[in-house]
Amino acid sequence: MVKGIIINFHIAYTKEVLVQIPGITSRREASKLIGKKAVWKDTKTYVGKVSGVHGNSGVVKVKFDAPLPPTSLGKIVEIFE
Repeated sequence: MVKGIIINFHIAYTKEVLVQIPGITSRREASKLIGKKAVWKDTKTYVGKVSGVHGNSGVVKVKFDAPLPPTSLGKIVEIFE
């Protein structure tokens, strides 16, 4: 399991967030996570999957089944390998 930090919402898609994973600094390393399951837990559990890479610095896009609340920014997301 890899832990990442939600850094922003994707501008055009409300169910998609951008996640920075500590220790991953390249597009090649981040692309290995595409298709993996992602979970964010609050009072409700949100499940999604890594849908792609955003840029060249290791940021990934995670698409969830339901839109996340604004309080999720800066919180931890778990990505299962």
